[in-house]
Amino acid sequence: MKISNWSFPIHVHIVTIIIFVVVLAAGSQIVLTNQAMSEVIYKANGKIFERIAEQTKHQLNSHYGTAFAALGSFSNSHGLNTSTGSDRLRVLPEVVHLLSQFEHVQTYAFEFEDGDSIIVKRINDALSPDIPVTHPDSQYLITHKIRGVGEAYTFDNNINLVERIELDSVHFYTNSQETTDISPNTNRISKPTKLAHSTSMGIVISRINTFGMRVSVDVLLEDLGDTLRDTLANDTSIRVLYNDDGAVYAFSSGENNQQDSRVLHISELNIDIVPHAIERKKGGETLGRFSYQGENWFGRIVTIQPLDSEHIHLLMATKASSIFDEGELIKRQTFYASVLVFLILLPCIYLVSRLISKPIARATKKAKAIENFQFGNAPLPHSYIKEIQELNHAQVSTQSTISRFITLTDGIARQQNLDTMLELVCSNTAASVSADGVLLYLLNTKGDQLIPHVARFKQAEDIQAESISVKDVTRFIEHIFNLKKTQAFSFNDLTHLRVNQPINDRCEVIYIPLQNREGMVIASLGLIFEQGRADETYRQHADYLRTLLGYVSVAIETQQMLESQRALLNSFIKVFAGSLDKNSPYTGNHCQRVPILTEWLTQAAHDSSLPPFKDFHLSEKEWQELKMAGWLHDCGKITTPEHVVDKSTKLETIYDRIHEIRTRFEVIKRDREIELLKSSGGDLNQKAKCALEEIHRQLDDDFEFIASLNLGGEFVSDKELARLDQIAATPWTRTLSKQLGISWLEKQRHQVEERLPEQETLLSDRPEHLIPWDSPLSNDPRFTMKPTEYKANQGERYNLATLRGTLTEEERFIINDHIIQTIQILESLPFPAHMQNVANIAGGHHEKMDGTGYPMGLKGDEMPLAARVMAIADVFEALTSADRPYKKAKSLSESLQIMSYMVKDNHLDKSLFELFLTSGVYLRFAEEYMLDEQIDEVDITKLI
Repeated sequence: MKISNWSFPIHVHIVTIIIFVVVLAAGSQIVLTNQAMSEVIYKANGKIFERIAEQTKHQLNSHYGTAFAALGSFSNSHGLNTSTGSDRLRVLPEVVHLLSQFEHVQTYAFEFEDGDSIIVKRINDALSPDIPVTHPDSQYLITHKIRGVGEAYTFDNNINLVERIELDSVHFYTNSQETTDISPNTNRISKPTKLAHSTSMGIVISRINTFGMRVSVDVLLEDLGDTLRDTLANDTSIRVLYNDDGAVYAFSSGENNQQDSRVLHISELNIDIVPHAIERKKGGETLGRFSYQGENWFGRIVTIQPLDSEHIHLLMATKASSIFDEGELIKRQTFYASVLVFLILLPCIYLVSRLISKPIARATKKAKAIENFQFGNAPLPHSYIKEIQELNHAQVSTQSTISRFITLTDGIARQQNLDTMLELVCSNTAASVSADGVLLYLLNTKGDQLIPHVARFKQAEDIQAESISVKDVTRFIEHIFNLKKTQAFSFNDLTHLRVNQPINDRCEVIYIPLQNREGMVIASLGLIFEQGRADETYRQHADYLRTLLGYVSVAIETQQMLESQRALLNSFIKVFAGSLDKNSPYTGNHCQRVPILTEWLTQAAHDSSLPPFKDFHLSEKEWQELKMAGWLHDCGKITTPEHVVDKSTKLETIYDRIHEIRTRFEVIKRDREIELLKSSGGDLNQKAKCALEEIHRQLDDDFEFIASLNLGGEFVSDKELARLDQIAATPWTRTLSKQLGISWLEKQRHQVEERLPEQETLLSDRPEHLIPWDSPLSNDPRFTMKPTEYKANQGERYNLATLRGTLTEEERFIINDHIIQTIQILESLPFPAHMQNVANIAGGHHEKMDGTGYPMGLKGDEMPLAARVMAIADVFEALTSADRPYKKAKSLSESLQIMSYMVKDNHLDKSLFELFLTSGVYLRFAEEYMLDEQIDEVDITKLI
């Protein structure tokens, strides 16, 4: 990575960072102080709101409670319920006393079922001026109507009569409560209203008892407004007490503290924030901090239900700016103090940064060396800064750990052998933690046992580790395999370990489970500590061991997966090759023996120190490539039709058509006999019988000739071809349609219209015998083999005229095409990089040194050496195979003699053939796979 030109010395960065930290700290302090102060103020206001709500609720409960108690008491008063007329006035002292005790009660009214009524009112400024109360000592006004006569009196605080007031009309003094019917013994509470004969707002609480007496109490709301007004903190404070219908019980505002004498609705308060706040609450939003018309507010709405009455809501709100005005001074003081501290610290910061920068620069230089994997042993200079000194020691330790870890991981990555890799891991891990011994167990493929792979203990010359069954109920299995936890054990308590000498009781073994990617335990590493303290030592190196063993676990799992996949692939390929062999009785065990012989001959070339093989060496991966090519060298045969591979006679397709020809001969013989019978009148004389016998003998002889041609054993001469043509032209009559009972596909080839009966020749090459290719052919320019015009020609005369063997030109192409199919199949497979030549090796075993082979016509060195080896193996196995029913197995000497001719004709590689003989590979193969009667004496000197 390129270093920027804008880089600066470390002390500059330290100064910058410290200044930044100081500024950030000061700024954070200011912000946090502001936030904390805001939070405190908000919480304080919240508590104030709670106190106001409780106070208001208490006051409402007091008002309602007083009224309810009075109603209950008077409703059940025996004197009021049983007395009549002026006797009912005896309750007046009690009523006046209640009025004197509770100033929020304005009026008590009693209306009796017989039409009498008593009303007791408090005389104050709120009393309506229509009532002529003039005496200064008058405190209470009593009006009553008894037997239709109304009177009014005033009393002082001692309930002494002060004056009597003349009334203009009796009804003027009735109470203002609603006249709606009330259920007996049920309290009814009116909405906020202007009380009768009063300028004050209040509510009327009424009750009718079982005797029909109606008791009403007028409760003033004025003191609620005073209470709310007392809670106003500033000019922006708002307090509103209202019910669900929006009727206002009381309200108070810093801007308007005058209570209206009218019954107000929320919408009539002319305070816009109040409806907005209430709508937010109805919408399900909490108030708290909220914004209205560009200003921040803090508010709360509390619902009160005093003594089972209707819901009454208390809205409390205040502008946020009014709350925080007093905090500005604290903010300014905090800012100035932070600036002062910063100016004082600035020179100190610079000096400290200079002191710190030097050892850090040295440590940086060391870190760069470690970054570049330059692990020098020179120690860093001593530093008086403890952290720098610790950093120096940490760098030395880090250098050692990284060096050891890199060395180990590099070794693991390079190792392809699992056992070698495990030995490397164990020795390095034991050395890194100063362990006295090391054990490594791997889970077997069945997953039922932990198998020891490494067991070393420096104190014991011989330590034996036994396999551990994961099904055993032991402490070791419980902790390591089931709980998957690292656990220390006393060496002498482990029954799966054996040593040839006593071990002290302090000796401990700590086992560490190794898990794969799925979390399954696949191995366990044991570290032996002769002097104990295994747990303590593990904790010191726990992070390193977890990292290292995590990497090792993945490496082990990967190796095991590769081995399993490789074994699976090899087994699959061998099964596939065996299936190809079993698919046809004519290939025997060819696909299984050729790779074996190829490996043996290649190994001989690999081991040879003579030219041209002294520089020939195969790596392990190249061996894998060779084996893969050997086992798949004939995989293209899977595409070759079975009836072509197994074709043992010239007329054989899926069945041998010689039987069809035989039937025609039988028909012709019958026809000739019938013709003679007809010509002789139905009875054959001796001359006709002799003629018939001669005809039959000739037909039998002709069939025997055709049958012998069908076997394809000898070369067909021109004379035999002429006789074949003569026999083929023999006529016979067919009366049945050839297009009945045949498949749809075959019917497509029968395009000629039939006219039955139809005269045909004994043998024919007809259009339906020509089978076209069913798919486009490959035009790969690499292949010199060119396909025939038709996929198959099943003409009877055409097949019987095959000069040598049983295969036609079309069938010979299909047979040879298996090598093209092999190449195309193998090239389509995603082989790894080290197996990219599998197709070239497997596809070249039918090439010849002179270029006359197929499918590419390669010459000499154009063929891979492995392909030339396989060509020899392929020919030798084919010649010596004793399990092919179409030919007799040749002896060892005959087979080698034929191969020597092929070498002379420059078909097989001469050097490899000589190595095949001199290395004894031919004899090794013969002794293992050939019959005893095939093995005879061979003088290889005559063949070289």
